[in-house]
Amino acid sequence: KGDILLEPSERTVKIKEKSLQRLTQLEFRLLYILMVNAGQTLSSDRVIEYVWGYNGKGSRDLVRGLIKRLRDKIEEDPQNPRYILTATGAGYALKP
Repeated sequence: KGDILLEPSERTVKIKEKSLQRLTQLEFRLLYILMVNAGQTLSSDRVIEYVWGYNGKGSRDLVRGLIKRLRDKIEEDPQNPRYILTATGAGYALKP
C-alpha cells in the first residue's frame, strides 16, 4: 500500500502524514492480514483465526477493540477511517 509502510522486523508502521507508530503483536498481525488482502473484506471469524490463531466463534468485541486501537494509530481521523473500512455485517477491509 502506497501510504502505509509496515516494518516487520521493528513491528512499526509509518503512514505518510503521521509519525512512526509502534504496534503490538496483535495490531501487527491485524494490519498485516489486511494489507495482504487489501481490497477484500475479511470476516471477523477470519480475523480471529489469523490474529489470535483459533477457529470457531471468537469474540467480535475483541476484533472491534483491536480495529479501534489500530485505527487510533494509523488513521488521521479514526472516527472517519480512510484506510481500515468496515463492511457492516461482513467484516473489515483495507482500502486498496
